[in-house]
Amino acid sequence: MIDSKTITGLANTNCTFCGLESDQILAQELRRGEGKVLYCTDCDYGFLATNSIIDTKAYYDSEYRKEYSHTAEASPTSPSEMFEIYSRFQGNRLPFIKPVLTPNSKVLEVGAGAGQFLTHIKSDVKTAHAIELDKECCTFLKNKMGIEADSEFLENSRFANEQYDVVCAFQVMEHVEDPIVFLKSLKKVTRPNGEIFIEVPNLRDALLSVWDVQSHRKFFYHSAHLHYFTENTLKKIAQNAGFNIENIEINYTQDYNLLNHLHWIMNDSPQENCMGGMSNVHLNGIDDEIPDWLSGELKLLNGKYIDRLVANKQTSNILAKLKND
Repeated sequence: MIDSKTITGLANTNCTFCGLESDQILAQELRRGEGKVLYCTDCDYGFLATNSIIDTKAYYDSEYRKEYSHTAEASPTSPSEMFEIYSRFQGNRLPFIKPVLTPNSKVLEVGAGAGQFLTHIKSDVKTAHAIELDKECCTFLKNKMGIEADSEFLENSRFANEQYDVVCAFQVMEHVEDPIVFLKSLKKVTRPNGEIFIEVPNLRDALLSVWDVQSHRKFFYHSAHLHYFTENTLKKIAQNAGFNIENIEINYTQDYNLLNHLHWIMNDSPQENCMGGMSNVHLNGIDDEIPDWLSGELKLLNGKYIDRLVANKQTSNILAKLKND
């Protein structure tokens, strides 16, 4: 169920997609900045009532990595630090994407960060290109990884007239002003029968929809996310962007493990950083026997827990696969 409250005096109360006015609030406190997140029942979609980001390109080039990082508190993150941390945690995406890659594939990632995903596939494909608004990350991609990158929006980049077999955008579409226009831009650079992979946070995240952790509500909703998607929303957006319903496949993936959820539930607060919550479940002690046994039991339970979240569509992320016909 969506927890909602009547609203008054907001800057924009009309749904981004259907245009209907919303009178339901999902959040009145954000992790960073100020504002409210509203919910459209018709579109099954959440949206930020006031977008405080005036210049999107400038913000993601200089400010975003100072405010949002791998730690719970705001702290600057360098490209090398981003790569070192997040390149370890790409396992959820690879099983969906690697099967469609060939040695002749041409791949584009939009919002590539420091190349933490591309590093896992660049040796499997012919060409890997990147769009990343953060110029420092672009330099890192080129100099450290040998990946050609552009810091312009896709439609203004040197890749705008290319055709790709696979196009990816992970944790990006929630940031863009118009998701339909964004998907159309990805579709334009995807060859016929090519594949587009879109990953977004799930509005039905279990810490909200199952456990109702109030501090996580303040953590989940923040000023840089303009949109909060469900499966229904993604299908509607994709169809409006020109994709046929039979070419839209929705999958559910879970970033964070059981111990991370137990920490939120029991402490009503986040872990210090993302590493423990995204790593394999393992406990250490001065005598290995019991910690190793318990770690094994917890690993099995963690797998069952994630399987249950997937079955209930209450994971941390939704991964949409779109075929360009």
